[in-house]
Amino acid sequence: MTDVFNTYCPGEHLHYHPVGSLLEESPPHAIKHATIVHQRWTDLHTNYILGNSGTITPPTSWKICLATNAVGTTARNSILSATVSGTNVNEIGSTTAAGYARQDVARTIAQGGIDWAASTFDNTTSTGGTSQAADQVTFTFTGAPSPQGANSFFMSDGTSLNAGQLYMSGDTAATRNFANGDTEKVTLTVKSG
Repeated sequence: MTDVFNTYCPGEHLHYHPVGSLLEESPPHAIKHATIVHQRWTDLHTNYILGNSGTITPPTSWKICLATNAVGTTARNSILSATVSGTNVNEIGSTTAAGYARQDVARTIAQGGIDWAASTFDNTTSTGGTSQAADQVTFTFTGAPSPQGANSFFMSDGTSLNAGQLYMSGDTAATRNFANGDTEKVTLTVKSG
């Protein structure tokens, strides 16, 4: 099972495509999946980039993760928590990992590991912006993780499951349940425009 998650964040928008359509423009009638940019992402932009604040800094690498919650149940200030109440986000595999682990995307551009490609720019006023794609990451399962049922992906920091910051999230096209031998491939694109 392979998914391509295109993340556009604010002005950046989050977006999801099945594999094969990454290099094509989505038709106007294409299904758009729910996406959200969480408070930590906007704080990172305003406080760190604009204000040069040392109280908030980027993580050493970005982590791509899977969660049980649909994006529509979350909020900009959602937190990761094993107790799903209100708008809390629960990561799959946080009780029984069964091979699940967060996947790293390094904070480098085209350095040979799993990191980001050089950005591209589209000058179109209504739909354009700057896009940057991460290399594909692969989740591998040795059994059924608990909790199970990935309804969204999110970008975070740190290696501990159900811990750290939420930066952005996007829905999967359907609930993804995993078993021994399953893999999930995710490609993330961030578009700012």
